[in-house]
Amino acid sequence: MRLNKAAKGGSKVKAKKETDEERAIREEMEALQEEENRRKREEMSRIRLRQRQLNEEKYAKINSIKIHNQWRKIMRLAKVEDLRKEIEILSQNHEREVDRKDAIIQMLDRDLEDSEEQYQMALRSHLMIVDALIDLQYTRVKALEEEFNTNLHALEDEFETERTEIINAHNRQKKDFHDMITAMENEFSESENDARQEYESQREEIKNRNSEEYNVLKISLEGTITDLENHFDEQHKAYKASTDARTESFRKLTKNDAASARIIERRMRKLIRLQDSLAHWRTKISTNSREWEERNRLLRVEKDIMSRHYQNLKADMCRFRTAEINRLKQLCTNSDNCVHDLEDKIKLASRILRLSELNRKMETEQEKVTPFYKAMVAVEEEGDGAELGMEKGGAAKEIVGPGADGKSILHAYGTTEIGEEVEEWDYLSRFHQRYNKVALDKAAIEKERARLNGENSDLRLILKQYLDGISVNEDVINNPGNPLMILNNKLRLTAPSAAAPQLQYEYQRAN
Repeated sequence: MRLNKAAKGGSKVKAKKETDEERAIREEMEALQEEENRRKREEMSRIRLRQRQLNEEKYAKINSIKIHNQWRKIMRLAKVEDLRKEIEILSQNHEREVDRKDAIIQMLDRDLEDSEEQYQMALRSHLMIVDALIDLQYTRVKALEEEFNTNLHALEDEFETERTEIINAHNRQKKDFHDMITAMENEFSESENDARQEYESQREEIKNRNSEEYNVLKISLEGTITDLENHFDEQHKAYKASTDARTESFRKLTKNDAASARIIERRMRKLIRLQDSLAHWRTKISTNSREWEERNRLLRVEKDIMSRHYQNLKADMCRFRTAEINRLKQLCTNSDNCVHDLEDKIKLASRILRLSELNRKMETEQEKVTPFYKAMVAVEEEGDGAELGMEKGGAAKEIVGPGADGKSILHAYGTTEIGEEVEEWDYLSRFHQRYNKVALDKAAIEKERARLNGENSDLRLILKQYLDGISVNEDVINNPGNPLMILNNKLRLTAPSAAAPQLQYEYQRAN
């Protein structure tokens, strides 16, 4: 650009002319300018094409989404029609299947009712047997519980007695030990005071003796030191003029003397401490020897007491162990007897069950359905309270029979048909009802048999009399009550008293 400006400026200058080199440079610059303009145009066209391509892609994407939405609506409508047709077909099939299942359910319901009736009948018989077994078990458990409570009370009483004795013995021993400890503490305090006084007196005596010896030794040493100092001064004055070596030697000896004096003083103090310690330990040894002799004597006495107490406890333990062994033997014997009794009861219960099974086969249909008859008074009360019972019938029906979950409800106590608890004295009421019914039936049968036997004998006698009246044989002729004998136009139907044995004989023959 600067070259162009220079060229333009140069064209205005008329004096200068364009050379070949400048022309070549100008042409090259124009070619570069054209090339750059061409590139800019290509770049602008490329940008416009890219923008058009992006717009086209965006419009194509939007149109494809719209087309997909339209196709989705059309396919959804077609699918809905197909599903409606399939639902109609499935509903028809379902209705047919439901009808078939309803028929099957009704048939199964009828079978279930029949099975339920059979189950209730079997359940009642089973519950009667179970109630009888529960009664036996309850009686046995009650007896065992009473025996257990008796044994438990006996053990508790024995334990409380032994516990009281042990506590009393412990309290006595504790009191004795406290008395011994108090006596020993008093004795120890007295011996300690005596030892302390003795120690103080000996300490003062030793201290006074050591102080006197120390003063004597100090005075003697001070006199000696004074003499030596005087002597040293004299020698110092005598020898000071003669030689310095002797002066130096004197100074050394003075220092050695001071060091020796300090060593002597330390050793004297150490000797005094050792003497004090020796006297202290001798006093302590003598005091402790008396104390430990007394303590050893008391320990020997305590050892003898504890040994005797141990022997007594060991004897008590042996007696207790022997008693427990005897009780265990008795318990084992009782348990064996109980096992044998239970086996006998099990055999008896098994025999009762077998007899009940045999009796069950001989029961009538009415007895199988209603095994327990109702008394007349109960029937009358039932008839009188029928109106009141209608209100409570629903609750009673809910209680009778098995539980809510279909299982039979078993209790540790007797219950009625409506679930009420039965008193203990009424546990055998059902058994007495059955037994009384059988006894009444047996009495009625015996009475009916006696009546039929009497009627049969009467008929036999009438038949014999009839046959005797229409036939003639030896027995009829020999019979005093012969109906063929007529006296005063009357039959001799009544025989004399002498013919009574013969009539009895004839009656026995007829029977």
